[in-house]
Amino acid sequence: MRVAEARPIGADPASVRRKRGVRSPLGIGLLALAVVAAGVGGTFAYKGISDDDKQNVASSTGADPSVEPSATSAQPKAAPQKFTKVGAKSGGTLNRTTLAGGRSGVTADVWVWLPPGYDNAANQGRSYPVLVTQSALPGIESNSFVDDSVPFLTKLAAAIEAGTVPPYIVVAPELMPYSKQDAEAGRTAAKDTECSDIPNGPKMATFHNEDVREAVLTTYRASADRASWALIGDGSGGLCSVKYALQYPQYYAAAVSLSGRTTLKSPLWGADAAAKAANDPVRLLDARPDVQILLSGHTGSTGSEFAAKAKAPTSVKAIPGAGGASGDIVRQLPEALAFLGRNTRTPAA
Repeated sequence: MRVAEARPIGADPASVRRKRGVRSPLGIGLLALAVVAAGVGGTFAYKGISDDDKQNVASSTGADPSVEPSATSAQPKAAPQKFTKVGAKSGGTLNRTTLAGGRSGVTADVWVWLPPGYDNAANQGRSYPVLVTQSALPGIESNSFVDDSVPFLTKLAAAIEAGTVPPYIVVAPELMPYSKQDAEAGRTAAKDTECSDIPNGPKMATFHNEDVREAVLTTYRASADRASWALIGDGSGGLCSVKYALQYPQYYAAAVSLSGRTTLKSPLWGADAAAKAANDPVRLLDARPDVQILLSGHTGSTGSEFAAKAKAPTSVKAIPGAGGASGDIVRQLPEALAFLGRNTRTPAA
């Protein structure tokens, strides 16, 4: 695990591209909380959620799900991050930064795909929903949802054009902050953080859900409404998407796992049974958060047993399948995207 220097907000990501890993907590200041005001306007054809689905994305506060929440003026807005354009992709634009997480101490890459039309003059006053994608292993220096491992962005762009899903900003962070040499040496399974703040290890949960979220909200026209944020993960990333939806329901309304497990098994937990239990997705179901979860492509009884443990307002739907292979992931995408479209709200026009 490397120790990386802190990068000033807005610094050129190329200057810290190779300084990866986890920084010492010494000297890390508290970053300001990010707030993005609700946008208006837009030209996309997304049909929006049904009246029934509005109940699925309503916050636990009982707020009207048809109204975009306003920003809180008492919370100062942090400075935007500097993203570098990678290029055009699937009709949108793919950008990248190396993010030095102020809360987590983790430094890792984050890719952001802006949907078709984001840069159009007519859309400058609108805000966008967000889909966070958690990569399959190894997820180091790449993310399987944007690196052409599967044609995810192509399928998503087609669904946006068809109006079956909202025009998501896609956020694709690295799964873990290790070096490519670790991945090539096959050491990722032994160092799997399982998207958790494992004691004495990288704080990946804080990085993915606090640092990355803040970077997106302060840099792009992303809605801050939890009803407009969702997750999708592949394999080990599927575990992350389910876990994060249950652990951070204040940030997400829905999550999809593509052939991901629902149990923790990393050797990094060691003998710390309490920390492991606090991050166990099965235990997290006990809090009954108001989130909608799809377990797709699960083998055996894993998905159905997990779904049976969910109690309202938590909803878990399990669809069995072969699981794992990229071809099977592609077959799962139509159902996954339809589920996300039903359970994510596009910000009000």
